[in-house]
Amino acid sequence: MRQSARLHQALPGAVVSLALAAAACSEAPPPAGDADAPFRVGATIDVGAAPHGIRFSPDGDTAWVALSGEGRIAVVDLSESAVVARWEAGDAPLDLVRVEGGWLVSQFRDSTLIRLDEEGRIVPGAVWGVGAGPSLFTPGTVRGETWITTEFSDRLWTVDTREGTPRAFHATGDRPYPADVMWDGSHAFVPNLEAGSVSVIDLLNGELDATVEGCPGPPGGALTPDQVTYIVACGGSDEVAFINTASFAITGRVSEGIGPRPFSVVVPGNGRHALVNNAGGNTVSVVDLESRAVVQRLEVGEQPIVLRAHPDGERVFVANEVSGTLVELAPAAPAPESAAPSGGETALNEVVVLGVIHSGHETSEMFSLEVVRDLVREIDPDYWLTEIPPNRWDRAWAEFEATGTVEEPRVRRFPEYMEGLFPLSRELEFEVIPTAGWTEPMSDFRAAYLDAYSRDPDRAEGWAEYRAAAEASSEALAAGAADDPRWIHTDAYDEAYDIRMRTYARLFDAELGPGGWEAINASHLAYIEDGLDRHRGEGVRFLLTYGAGHKGPFLRELRKRDDIVLLDVGPFLDRIAAAR
Repeated sequence: MRQSARLHQALPGAVVSLALAAAACSEAPPPAGDADAPFRVGATIDVGAAPHGIRFSPDGDTAWVALSGEGRIAVVDLSESAVVARWEAGDAPLDLVRVEGGWLVSQFRDSTLIRLDEEGRIVPGAVWGVGAGPSLFTPGTVRGETWITTEFSDRLWTVDTREGTPRAFHATGDRPYPADVMWDGSHAFVPNLEAGSVSVIDLLNGELDATVEGCPGPPGGALTPDQVTYIVACGGSDEVAFINTASFAITGRVSEGIGPRPFSVVVPGNGRHALVNNAGGNTVSVVDLESRAVVQRLEVGEQPIVLRAHPDGERVFVANEVSGTLVELAPAAPAPESAAPSGGETALNEVVVLGVIHSGHETSEMFSLEVVRDLVREIDPDYWLTEIPPNRWDRAWAEFEATGTVEEPRVRRFPEYMEGLFPLSRELEFEVIPTAGWTEPMSDFRAAYLDAYSRDPDRAEGWAEYRAAAEASSEALAAGAADDPRWIHTDAYDEAYDIRMRTYARLFDAELGPGGWEAINASHLAYIEDGLDRHRGEGVRFLLTYGAGHKGPFLRELRKRDDIVLLDVGPFLDRIAAAR
């Protein structure tokens, strides 16, 4: 039995002030059910005094650990569980990040970033003052940028990893701790320890989007891989809170099973679990993100202070400040392989890519909303992949279930969902998988950029070239009857649309970043492919609905998959025409 239109949830750094002593706190025993515990404690490696930030080689065989208590970087061979080198790294190094030609290291006491070369030697004169208390860099980089907070100067710095230099800063709340940044670089989430808040900074437009109150003493947090939720450790109340990344509302809390002074959060792999270190003791709590409950507590060493996910997507490493150790947390057992259907053959899934025309459906006679509804009925999908951002679907569906209407602004703009998906959810059985990579800051940045470009005399030639391509594309689309669904679902339509978008991508994509044509399609497709991957081999049918211009890029990639069969829209149109 299929489940009626519910969300398929694609579930997918931090530092304490050196003067802060670890609290002596007793902790409750781990919860029951350890036989099914998701993680186990693996290797324990003595690395040196007061380890903090951890970085890994791309192959995951080597770790570099900042030893703030001895002014060095420990180079660790993870296959041998041994320190193989120690680099001098200035005064109280808390973290390091890879940059072109070497490393940047944060100097907590000196209020600086310093440069090391590839061999770990300090580069003379390569020193940048960034304000008091630079702590941990963000876990990852986005298009050659990373970020670091300065705890006592209330700043979030953008660091250019290609140049290896800090570039600009944003104001934060009081005593910011390590931030996390969304995959597209649109938002930074910054926990402010002293302010008891999380600053949400629109990095693309240089604005403060929101200040989220209600989390006492937050020292760290992490985004889930699907970017729907920011999980923040509330060190002052021994709990974690979940913040929706679109509404910036707190959507839940977990306290039972969280130990004293939760500090850092990491969400490895497929996003099923969040790990939270309890810096006031010696444990890490494992939170199941579907049930939002602690399912395991692991003893790791005294004052676990920083968590980092390993590149393999499965393991997590913990730096224990007082114990001076690096501890591996590994999956307790391999993930079970999904059983193949009887007969030993994997069933292929079917995918129908339906290009829609959004508001055009409200005026078109050939591709009206009635036609859209009839097509969906005829297709009868098991899963509906939608042009709705994952972080906005929960609110939209909750509103519809409660009142029969939807106020969520991004979802409301799509008549094919307002007049199609929602009413049809009461008639058909399908599961909704939201897959749009759109964010509001990205959209605002793109609109402002294109407006400025169009009015810039120095770019008049480029703008004229784009306008000519757009006109040629419109003429080619009109030649085939732009609102005819049979025309829309042809390769010729995709080629006509590409006339405009190839020029658009060449002229604008580099500066638009996540709002560029190729980048946004890649973002959408990542969510789409994740949904397909999660149901591989089930022999089910997917309906994918996006603006018709996205259809060509999606089809080019989907045709490369060997686990799906792409179904043409034409036969479904034939059936609804015959029924009328």
